[in-house]
Amino acid sequence: MAKVSKEYYELKKASIIDASLEVCKRKTVSSVTMQDIIDEAGISQGGIYRYYKNIDEVLIDLLSRIRIEQYESINRLNNVIEQNIKDVIELRNTTIDDNNVIARRARIARIIKEIHNVWVEELEKYLYPHKKIQLEYMILADNFPDRARVIFPNASEEKSIDGRIMKELGREIEDGIITPRITLQEFMEYNTSVYWGIINRAISVNCYQRTANFNKRNDYDIKKRYETFAKSSAFFLGVEEYIE
Repeated sequence: MAKVSKEYYELKKASIIDASLEVCKRKTVSSVTMQDIIDEAGISQGGIYRYYKNIDEVLIDLLSRIRIEQYESINRLNNVIEQNIKDVIELRNTTIDDNNVIARRARIARIIKEIHNVWVEELEKYLYPHKKIQLEYMILADNFPDRARVIFPNASEEKSIDGRIMKELGREIEDGIITPRITLQEFMEYNTSVYWGIINRAISVNCYQRTANFNKRNDYDIKKRYETFAKSSAFFLGVEEYIE
């Protein structure tokens, strides 16, 4: 391989990722091949292997790009969680009386509402192709976990967010502030299932050109679904009366 500048090398890799993104819009992630990308990019077979050894290396860079493009919403979600948890901790350090209990329950309801608002904005902005590709990656990960760990080794980041929330909710339960109707583990599993269920359905309607309830394409109201989701989450935590 002739020596090329670093800038040229990175530009060439970027063009290959551009091509892989276009292919992933049309095909499921698990079915994409190196030949698909070669055909899309218009390069020789030998050319692509100068930059990527296999399809998994391409997917690593594609998912990294998607992650970077979604960083703003991910960062905002983290900020929403951290700021509200900080407020909860401050309230926890004051005397527990009726006003304190009401304020802390209201704060938990606010966390739920604000998290769901961020999710709505994220899904409306990144549904296609970002969420489509990420959902298909998760399906691939379920079927080929060893391969998934190679493609996306930092996939546990979201779990740390869940752990943070569970820890603080646990403290509120210990203090008698909230009395959930289900266990925290069940609550987190419920949230994960509904979160991905909404995304899955939105992708089915908007990306795979299916219909929701036999209505026209794009009639799937993401915001309405998340409003219902927020209310049900608040109900399970026993703070439904504080949801606006």
